[in-house]
Amino acid sequence: MINELKELGIKTVDELPERDSSKGDGGKAGAICVIRSHGASFEVFEDIKNKGYELVDLTCPDVKKVQDRAIELSKEDYFVIILGKEEHPEVVAITAYARKYAKDKNRIFVAKSVDALKEIEPLLKKEHKIGVVIQTTQRIEYLQEVLNYLAPISKELRVINTICASTSLRQNEARRLAKESDLMIVVGSKKSANTTHLAEILAPLTKTIHIESDAELDEYKDVIQNAQNIGVTAGASTPDYIINKVIERANSIADCAQIK
Repeated sequence: MINELKELGIKTVDELPERDSSKGDGGKAGAICVIRSHGASFEVFEDIKNKGYELVDLTCPDVKKVQDRAIELSKEDYFVIILGKEEHPEVVAITAYARKYAKDKNRIFVAKSVDALKEIEPLLKKEHKIGVVIQTTQRIEYLQEVLNYLAPISKELRVINTICASTSLRQNEARRLAKESDLMIVVGSKKSANTTHLAEILAPLTKTIHIESDAELDEYKDVIQNAQNIGVTAGASTPDYIINKVIERANSIADCAQIK
């Protein structure tokens, strides 16, 4: 998808270039900067405005809700725990907003696992108020695991389930499909959090392969040909045409499997 956007003249940047003020329009004409669905920190928004770009905010509404809940917890002086991967762009933005409104910026903690929380257990036991939010594409099992761990050691615990409804629905439907299949094909970027979590959820239930394109199916011909019931699911950002190509190719490889 990023390559297709490039062909349309849309560039992906990690740092905004300065505008060319030597042009008659001040270098601003047609200059648009789009915030992707993961969101961005307030510093990024300020940088876009200060450099004279037209801002288009496409932050996912569910991501904005997490940001708002993290801000709310910070303002109410909770020790804020953000469940997710620290380097993920969504979590980077959530953390930035939480720290902006925190009296003590050291009381914002990102945890990618319960083990990470166990490392600061003495600190957590001293806290009077602990608040938890979670990256929108994380697994509900992770949130439950954290709740089970924190409840006995917390004086006051507020846990907000900020996993987006679409992610939960997709995961539940994929589980249901996996129970009826002897092979599951997960389609989507291997850098995508929600897609990799789908593969992680399904792997214990049935044989699962994670691919990014239909061409990769050739590596799994034997597995596909030996399957009787094949289920196909995909990450939230995987385009329909890619999913359809995967289904078509799987049909051409499979002998007589039923594909859903």
